Amino acid sequence: MTTNYEANANCEARRNKLREILKQQGTGLMLGGLMGTDMRIAKGAYRGGCRIFEPNHPAMALQMGLFGVTTMNEAESIRHLVPLERMESAVEGLRATLGNDIFITCAARGTFTEEQPVPFTQEDAFRIAYAGADCLHTHKSSVEDVARITEYAHNAGLLCEAYISAYDTFGVQAPTDETLLQAIKDYESAGVDLLGLCTGMIYQGQSATGFSEECTHRFGLFLENTHVFKVLEGGIKPGNIAAVRKIGFDILVMSTALDNILQDTTEKTVNELMAM
Repeated sequence: MTTNYEANANCEARRNKLREILKQQGTGLMLGGLMGTDMRIAKGAYRGGCRIFEPNHPAMALQMGLFGVTTMNEAESIRHLVPLERMESAVEGLRATLGNDIFITCAARGTFTEEQPVPFTQEDAFRIAYAGADCLHTHKSSVEDVARITEYAHNAGLLCEAYISAYDTFGVQAPTDETLLQAIKDYESAGVDLLGLCTGMIYQGQSATGFSEECTHRFGLFLENTHVFKVLEGGIKPGNIAAVRKIGFDILVMSTALDNILQDTTEKTVNELMAM
């Protein structure tokens, strides 16, 4: 490959962009769901101060009504069928609508642990980069898979984001202190730029419960031993975000909780209109 200089320069520019966002905001908010796939809602989020957006293929499956799915949990089984072109369009729309100061991390079929084996290729990474993304958002269950995607990302001038979980498939499973520390080491050795910890409450939205003592212990262990951008995903909602911000993560991820609020507000408003 003869694009090493350009790719490295692009990666560093994207790291600097994210550093600047976090410098200004302290703790960044990464929004997916409707905020990452509908430009009208994304514009409202931008006006509210969000600068990190996560268009992802399960949310796109919901936008499309693919096979009639209506929840993110239902979308797990069919999200790999969302065409890459739909994710390119979402990235292009965010970039065109909101400008160059936002950071876009994109998930597409094959960057998650899917129900069917779906390849994610070097060409796919270039296409997402050319659409205007800054990063690839992954939820793979093995470090080896993420290492390959990280290589593709860096070749295309993109950063790569990965996650550690405890018992589900939203990251490499590391339920004990020892396996958590090893997973951090392995991911950082693989070159991951953003490393996240999953709480086990992804897609639960407003129904998510509080964080257990075990969970908060993992937060501390993760923060003390991670040296790249630190992300927390799962169970974050308006009712607890003020407290979560104090824990020390660089970025907090919210999607389903805000989708729930938007849907409930729409239902309430339409009910009121119908009653007039």
